[in-house]
Amino acid sequence: MKRLLLENDGFISFSLYIVLIYLITVYFHFYNRYMMIIEIRTNLILTYENSIHQIIGIR
Repeated sequence: MKRLLLENDGFISFSLYIVLIYLITVYFHFYNRYMMIIEIRTNLILTYENSIHQIIGIR
């Protein structure tokens, strides 16, 4: 196994680089989806608050 790693050092480094790029891409994909969901929820809450304030007549 040690000999295999020494002979294919460039291939293993390149493979690890590709795997790391893939993992970072997946992380940012899910992070952006999570932030979008939070933004949608916040906007819905603000919309409901404005509707309630209009019904009550505060604003």
